[in-house]
Amino acid sequence: MNKLSIRSRLASGLLLLVVSCGVFAQGGFLGIGGDAATPSLALVPAEIALNMPTPVQGDDLAKLLAQAGSGNSLSALKEKAARKFTARLQQELYGQLQAFFTDEEVPVVQQEGYLTLHNFLDISVGRKLNDLKNIGDRQVERGILELSGDYHYRLDSQAGQPLRERRIDIAELGVREEYRVSRSGGETEDNTDAAIEEALTEMVERLLDRIEDDLEADELRELAAL
Repeated sequence: MNKLSIRSRLASGLLLLVVSCGVFAQGGFLGIGGDAATPSLALVPAEIALNMPTPVQGDDLAKLLAQAGSGNSLSALKEKAARKFTARLQQELYGQLQAFFTDEEVPVVQQEGYLTLHNFLDISVGRKLNDLKNIGDRQVERGILELSGDYHYRLDSQAGQPLRERRIDIAELGVREEYRVSRSGGETEDNTDAAIEEALTEMVERLLDRIEDDLEADELRELAAL
């Protein structure tokens, strides 16, 4: 074998090594797999159904009935409240997921990700009256807000094929918040809305505690390689 042939083969081998290293540095063979290949993730808006409680005690009910008599209905008022808290829950869930994936160094995109995460929530806010008493000229109501329902997530491939999914019973999370309503004359002090917001935020935190192992970067890389 002559020296020219040996040099040609060495040059070809060196070129192949350089090209291979470049490919793996960009995310594995053909851009799929490899230790550095973290797939992009499309985080689509969650689908949320939220059922809210209706006040049924004292002046609150009288005010709601007066509003209903002026052209609104109790169902319309409940739907208005549901839209308000649905938007809040949507924002909270997206924000906490975004923060989690940022920590995991998973690139989040609006659409056309290598993987797509879908979230579905069907939530009911239950209101349990614990105590109703008159203190002087003031009526004080105390109770508990509890969340129940169902959470479901699904991870899809770029072709829309489900790769992983999981359901969680919301009641198992044990989310409870106290509320208090104080009424005197025509004035009402009511922390129910704030308690509902606290409960929804706590629910999202507990959901992420349950599913975070499924969504870590290593897990996503394994799914992307399927």
